[in-house]
This record gives sequence, C-alpha cells and structure tokens, in this order.
Amino acid sequence: MNSALTFNTAQEWLAWLEQQHPVTEIELGLGRIRKVANKLLAGKPIAEQVITVAGTNGKGSTIAYLGAILKAAGISYAALTSPHFVCFNERISFNGEMVSDDDLCASFARVNEARLQADNEAVQLTYFEFNALLAFDLMQQRQPQVALLEIGLGGRLDAVNVIDPDIAIVTSIAVDHVDWLGDDIELIGREKAGIFRPAKAAIFGQIDGPRSVAAYAEEIQATWYQNGQAFSQQDGLWCNQQGQQVAIPAVSLPPMNVAAVVQAIKLLPWHIDDAAIITGLQQARLTGRYQRIDWQQRQLILDVAHNPHAAANLAQQLASEGEQVSAVFAILADKDYPAVVTALKHSIKAWHLAPTSGPRGLNNRQLKAVLTSEEVADSAVSAYDSVVDALHGAIENTATGAKILVFGSFHTVGDVLAYLQQHDQPPIGL
Repeated sequence: MNSALTFNTAQEWLAWLEQQHPVTEIELGLGRIRKVANKLLAGKPIAEQVITVAGTNGKGSTIAYLGAILKAAGISYAALTSPHFVCFNERISFNGEMVSDDDLCASFARVNEARLQADNEAVQLTYFEFNALLAFDLMQQRQPQVALLEIGLGGRLDAVNVIDPDIAIVTSIAVDHVDWLGDDIELIGREKAGIFRPAKAAIFGQIDGPRSVAAYAEEIQATWYQNGQAFSQQDGLWCNQQGQQVAIPAVSLPPMNVAAVVQAIKLLPWHIDDAAIITGLQQARLTGRYQRIDWQQRQLILDVAHNPHAAANLAQQLASEGEQVSAVFAILADKDYPAVVTALKHSIKAWHLAPTSGPRGLNNRQLKAVLTSEEVADSAVSAYDSVVDALHGAIENTATGAKILVFGSFHTVGDVLAYLQQHDQPPIGL
C-alpha cells in the first residue's frame, strides 16, 4: 500500500484493497484513519448535519427509515452502511441510489493519495477504514444536507467515529461480537456510547438498556434523550417532552427504533412535517430485513438475523403471521448460533442447511448437532453444499404459496440476492 496507483476501474481498486487487507480483518482504533482523514478532508464538513448510528441491532433499519423520511421531506442525504450484499457500491448511497463505479474509482484515487501523503510514511489502512474514507470523501464532494453513518462494530474505536456527529443514536445493546467487545453488557454499552459528543444530541432507543450508556452521556455532558423519558411511542402515537406528537403508521420496525428515528428527525434544523414522517415510514424498504420477494410461486423472507436478540425479534414477527415456515440457514461460527436456533426452533418446520466458508465458517455437521440437541427431528433437517442449493431444496420440498425464510448472515442473504438478480429480479435498495 506504499505507492501511487493508477487503476482504471473500481473493480481493480477493490481487488487491490482486498489483497492488502481481507474484508474480515479488523483493527480497532482511530489513529490511522484520523491521519488520513485530516489530510483528505482538510477540516471541511461532509454534510450540514451528521447522524451516526450504533447498536447491536437495528442500525441499518434506523438509517433506512431516516433516509426515507428525509427523501419524503425533500432533504438531500447520503448514507454509509455495511456490509454490502452483492456489490460494494451499496455501502455508499446518495438519496437512496448507490454510488457509481466512476465516482467510486475517482474517490479511491483521492483517498490513496491522501494516505500516501498523510505521514512521513504511507499510512496502512484496513479495508473498513478505506471504506469509511471513501464515503467521507464522496460526501464532502457532493455536500448533502444530512450524512447518515452506520457504525460497523462497537462505537468508540470504529473507523466511522472519526467524524463528529450532530446527533448520535444508539439503537439497542445486546451481546454480540464477543471476541472484540466481550460479554459484559455494561462495557459493551459504554463502547457504543463512545459515539456521543459533548453538548450534542445523544439518543438511546432501548428503554431498559445498560446504565453505562446514560452514564457516559452524563459524563461528557451530551444532550440526553432516553426512550421512555424524553420521548416515547405507544399505541401508534409518538410524543416527546416538548408536547410534539406524531401518529405513527404500522411498520415492521420495532417501536423503540421508530421512536428514536422520529426523535432524531425532530432535532434536525429544518421543519419536517408529520406528513413526510408518515410517508417515509410507510415507504422505507431495507434489504435483508424481513424483506419479502416472490420467487417461483413461493414467498421468500430474507433476514440477516445472526444473533439471539435479532433472532428473537424475527421469531416474534413470524409468530404474528401465525404459521411455521421452511428455512434456509447458514451462519458464521463466531456467532451464538445455538441461541439463534433456540429462539427460532418453534417458528421453523423444515431446516435446509448450508455451510459458510473462510476462517469464520461453520459446517453443516456443526449446525446439525445443534439442531439435534434442540430436539429437532432428523427428518426436518436437510444439508446442502451451498446457500443456493439449499434454496432450491426448500423450493422443491414446499408447496405453491409456501413461505421460505432465508436467514443467518449477510452472506446468506447476499448469496440469494445475487442469484435472484442473475434471474431478473429487481435491484436491491430503496
């Protein structure tokens, strides 16, 4: 990574980047990215307002609903999310449209030049740091009114946290990424609260979350907004301590996340009327979060749920529809997959298993052992060589009109989305 490069396509840049630092490689810390960001951005803002979103679950959906409301209100926005499902470009979008290859290629060149000039020697960046800098660069180039930034892991030391937000949202706190964040819920809460800034809005969507989140906001004198206190949503009505109210339509997003989204919208320095809020909530679509696609006379339900908290929410949604489903299931080995199975075993009548690959991969034998321990009958379990093969197996073993759940990771859903796109399904995204 120590020389000037002249690649002509985004694909060449991405291939080069993946050779330097694999997608799975993580090095938490802000020292490296701050050096390059200072050179690249030269102290100039990336947007008029920045909203950063952290949390165990609900980050992507929160950004999707924020973006849909802003779009309905005619306010320009950009979003940085991760990971992608099919194409890297999905990670950076403007007003709901992913960035073009040409823009991405030009940004790669600018970021690499800044990396080479940021210190006495070239700064070595991880894949995720490079990703964040691409987004910051493109946002600064276009100057949207609002930048929506998703924290990938933790909060305090995540690359995205090099940018100071005007509004910071922590959606929920649960145990996940144990190898990086540990299993102490209070310490995890403190890490995620690291996105808060003094005298800036700090929103916590979880009503019964760890005390450490509020404690850190108080310690740095952030302007604190706790769900259930500063604002709330009950029986379809959102309200806050200032007496503002919004009638909320029925949406699939958990109420605590809806409440946090509306609170953030109300804190922006523009008047956004209730009609735009309602329209945005109704029209928002999020890839891989209880996403429904009709395919071969079946209804596919795609969901990236990969930890116990998300699995419990998924089970609740399935239960509300009153029937068991067949499932395509593949998950990474570093997730609490036994607890995921426990949460969903009563919602699924037939399991079609597929392995995941790489250093974090989990094979079918390990998955089947967990299902057996949960007293799932062998006759209800089938194993395949790939996610796509498992999808075909689920289709062959279900009747017309059946629901098939595809879940377990971004990779699982991404494999199915890529396959469907090859067969003329609509593009993903808002």
